[in-house]
Amino acid sequence: MSETTLPDSSMDSPAPIVPPALPEHVDRWQPLTANAAQVAMIGGLIRGLVLGAAASMLVAFPLRIAFPVFSFLGWVLAVVLVLLTVITLSIWLGYRSWKFTFWKLDETGLHVKRGKLWRKEILVPRSRVQHLDIERGPIERHFGLATLIVHTAGTRLHALRQNGFLDADAVALRDALVPASARNDDVV
Repeated sequence: MSETTLPDSSMDSPAPIVPPALPEHVDRWQPLTANAAQVAMIGGLIRGLVLGAAASMLVAFPLRIAFPVFSFLGWVLAVVLVLLTVITLSIWLGYRSWKFTFWKLDETGLHVKRGKLWRKEILVPRSRVQHLDIERGPIERHFGLATLIVHTAGTRLHALRQNGFLDADAVALRDALVPASARNDDVV
């Protein structure tokens, strides 16, 4: 008895081409990685230190001048209170920014959705992509992250800058967003 095998019907249709480093289901909304939350909060800490130092001086010096009886200890407490308030608020805003940022890649291009109260959705069509950059700052490199910058047709201000991608995802997105017509372009 000989067995007959039926041809595999999956061999007839080619599999869709998706860069291997991209997560599965890239056509669904993807959150940024957990490491991106830490980087966003560290960025908030740095911004909070700078802004908090300036704000505390703007508050504390007028208090010292307006109330000469205001003791040195009271002045220092006012500076520390304002500084800690601004730092805490900046860290919280960094975390919220991470929590409400999502992205997806589909046949039209890269979509980025940001915000909870003021929502912003950005679509960069593949046909409008001029060139792509990847930046990796020291804090991002430490956490294995990168910032993808998608430059579009227009002036130098027309670019989508999205941080918080895993380094491999940023490279895969960069490769996936290159328009098909430009992939084999030999123009110098």
